[in-house]
Amino acid sequence: MANFIKIKALDINVANQLSDVIIGGVDSVYQGLANGDGSADKFTVYAGGKSYLFTVTAKGKEWADAFISAATANPGGPLAIVQNSTGVKVTDIVVA
Repeated sequence: MANFIKIKALDINVANQLSDVIIGGVDSVYQGLANGDGSADKFTVYAGGKSYLFTVTAKGKEWADAFISAATANPGGPLAIVQNSTGVKVTDIVVA
């Protein structure tokens, strides 16, 4: 896996979030919520003991797949970028 995964700022539509988002040490990525709900509107990333819940209206599976592709595309590389081809931006990010 790449050491860090980046979501470009142009793929994020969250109030006052103007920079790219970089997440390191990814443990898992999947569509839906931490409780196992396979919501089509969300995907979850676990990294460094935290969970990152992203809202991506009706494109949870596609975003999760794109994130997984980025994470596995460059094994051991310093950085990989999520290639968003869904046309849907991230509209909320919750870190817990």
